[in-house]
Amino acid sequence: MICLTQILVFRTDASHTIGTGHVMRCLTLADALVRKGTSISFVCREHEGHLCDLIEERGFVVHRLPSPTDPFVPEGTPAHAPWLGAPWQEDAGQTCAIIQDFDSKPDWLVVDHYAIDYRWEHTLRPLVGRIFIIDDLADRNHDCDLLLDQNLIADMHTRYSQRVPEDCSLLLGPEYALLQPIYAELHDRIPPREGPIRRILISFGGADSDNLTGRALAAIISLNRPDIEVDVVVSNGSPYASELRNQVGGQPNIHLHETLPTLAPLMAKADLAIGAAGTTSWERLCLGLPAIVVTLAENQRPIAYGLHQEGLVRWIGHKDDMSKESIWVVLTDLIKEGMNESWSLRCHQTVDGRGVDRSCAVLTLTPETPLHVRHARLYDEALILVWANDPETRRNSFTSNSISAVTHREWFRNRLRNPDTCRFYILETEDGIPVGQVRFDKNDQGWEIDYSLAPHFRGKSFGRPLLETALYKVHSEQQDVLVFGRVKEQNLPSKKVFESLGFESERNGGEAVVYKRVL
Repeated sequence: MICLTQILVFRTDASHTIGTGHVMRCLTLADALVRKGTSISFVCREHEGHLCDLIEERGFVVHRLPSPTDPFVPEGTPAHAPWLGAPWQEDAGQTCAIIQDFDSKPDWLVVDHYAIDYRWEHTLRPLVGRIFIIDDLADRNHDCDLLLDQNLIADMHTRYSQRVPEDCSLLLGPEYALLQPIYAELHDRIPPREGPIRRILISFGGADSDNLTGRALAAIISLNRPDIEVDVVVSNGSPYASELRNQVGGQPNIHLHETLPTLAPLMAKADLAIGAAGTTSWERLCLGLPAIVVTLAENQRPIAYGLHQEGLVRWIGHKDDMSKESIWVVLTDLIKEGMNESWSLRCHQTVDGRGVDRSCAVLTLTPETPLHVRHARLYDEALILVWANDPETRRNSFTSNSISAVTHREWFRNRLRNPDTCRFYILETEDGIPVGQVRFDKNDQGWEIDYSLAPHFRGKSFGRPLLETALYKVHSEQQDVLVFGRVKEQNLPSKKVFESLGFESERNGGEAVVYKRVL
């Protein structure tokens, strides 16, 4: 059963400089956690362009830090230190004072802020159970227990290796993108784009301080294509809102939308998008929407480059390079060519929209949470390979070398083709989030057990319920059979799991301890 008294605190900000993306993705995660019975509150500074009122409208308590009064000149690090609006020591002290007034110690402190690093986190650590960092940059060290980076970057699996503690769990890649539930809902319903471009979406987020929206709109107007519908999204707080309304005037095929709760319906209708290479990238990918993207900040460059290299977006450069003419050239080519279905399909296959569910499972799962068992399926191949090649899994295996994708594919498919000699189970939460795998392979001695947890669930006492649930499942399919597992002598967690489930141990003189039990 999930604990209904879990307390989480978010430390995040929005401003005309920071933009709205950090707060919006935290709100998406907060909404999902509330549905799990979690108590949520926010700590935010009142920068110009803050979203404290919106957070409160969504039903959350906001502890407001005072707006910056004097021009703030920070020390040299981290690179985005000015975004905090105060020295990190002051911000940490103010946040500590707020948390110390809570009736109970928060279970998690969730930080989504480029201006916060290990020093701030270390200061807060005594006041909270665990610390969860949401990051995109990998440009500073963290003192945290869990880190999420939803980006698709070439070195994504190594770039935090020297940035976080050794025991920190990492949630990396677009499968953890924090999208509103509507994206997962629409993911399997929206067909791929193909053929003529009939509708274009322009959206550069909530802090389009350079009016890139106006440049893209000017390019489209100059195409003189009244047969193409255009949706333009702008924030009510944009200093260019009035100018954009005038620009759209007299263009019946161009529709201006101001401050929408979600872009999903417009993305579903569009054949092509024009926007920034920020958090909206994952929303477009989830709905299979090809896009022309521009980078607005230095941290977006590697993201845009990675997406461009994978053929997921058409990156046309940084905001300083974007002009009406450069957009016009790319649009002209794409309209002439029409949309290739393969581009849309690549986007669709990259993000499934369930990142919030996966993150919630990591934050809320307890050893008492019921697990559901299913047989492994063909599409589990990639997931099982990732788990198998996890460094900790390899250290506890009797063969420590990493496994190639080719070797794994042959092995995995062979197991699926032999259900009479292999019981291969995936264990999931009630939301369908995989927690681990348990496999029973039949040989002359009996049924040999192999099990592993998803890396981010390791070290939280989930091994016993994982294996126990699988044992119940195999017992329901076949009784009075000997099951056994071989465990390295130094693998204390697995030894404890087998011993707690009534297995008898015997040493064979080698490096393994063999645990046996009759079901």
